[in-house]
Amino acid sequence: MGDTFQQVRSRLGLRGLAATAAILVALVVAVATPQILGTRVAAAFSALNTADPTWLWLAGIGFCLAVVSAAGSWRCAIRLCGGDLTLPDACARYGAGSLVNTFVPARAGDAVRLGLFSRVLPNRERLWTTGSAFGALGAARAVVLGALVIAGSAIGTLPIWPLFVALGLVAIAVAVSVFARGRNPEHRAGHLLDAFRALGSNPAAGLRLVAWIAVSTAGRLAAASAVAAALGIHNPVAAAIVIIPALEVAGMIPLTPGNVGITSGAIAIAFQSQGVSFTNGLAAGIAFHAVETAVGLMFGIASAAWLAPYRSPAMRRVVLLATAASWALGIAGAFSATVLVPLV
Repeated sequence: MGDTFQQVRSRLGLRGLAATAAILVALVVAVATPQILGTRVAAAFSALNTADPTWLWLAGIGFCLAVVSAAGSWRCAIRLCGGDLTLPDACARYGAGSLVNTFVPARAGDAVRLGLFSRVLPNRERLWTTGSAFGALGAARAVVLGALVIAGSAIGTLPIWPLFVALGLVAIAVAVSVFARGRNPEHRAGHLLDAFRALGSNPAAGLRLVAWIAVSTAGRLAAASAVAAALGIHNPVAAAIVIIPALEVAGMIPLTPGNVGITSGAIAIAFQSQGVSFTNGLAAGIAFHAVETAVGLMFGIASAAWLAPYRSPAMRRVVLLATAASWALGIAGAFSATVLVPLV
């Protein structure tokens, strides 16, 4: 994982890392004393006391599905470009990026993912090729978001105009794939089209990529619905359909580690547009982000254990088994404390 830290350090610099540490300290203080952020934030934290923990656990399952499927989509995109890796390995590489994004702003975790996934590619221009895989993932995500906008528009929760943006992105991706098909890269930058070149020759692979993204989005949609249900928000599924596109927009502004504050605010505004009070919407945003961060940390720690160098295969098995046992004990203890004990 030393290379991972070097990638983050080179992206942010020492001043960036110092600023990140200061932001994290400020966030810890804000969470510990929410009243300093105003009465609305304090009221939102108070509203969390009424949340049904069972629904929050279901939200955690949804986020787990979303993370595994997102890692599967990266694996699918990398395999388009000639790389080969297992799904657990893809989960570890994806999870390492999630761990970095939790603590570092500017989506430095994406740079870490690009670096880690590029290592399984056979060509010398692997970073350029991984960039093309990242672009193909963006095109597949536009297809899924377009379908979500259609569903939201049909039930009256979303306007139709974002669909045209998604269709425009998809049209560009299709045009690039047709252009790149059968053309060999003449220079290093030409490898930015490697994934689209593969999609042009094998359109069925694009359907698999879209399917992985669709399952990941469905996991987040289920998680958002569960969080809304935990706080007693009316028609949680319809409300969740509004949240996902809002989070995509919020993700373009990664000013804080893990997008803390921005994510919660985006969810609160999205809920408010559906008639939910700002306090309940903000509480839902805080709960959504907290559960998602917990799942990201769990996968990130497991990823560090998976990717770390070991002296021997036996030592690696011991560490991985110890990590899995810690997972199981921690989850069982937390579930008992939050769900089973109140029922007794």
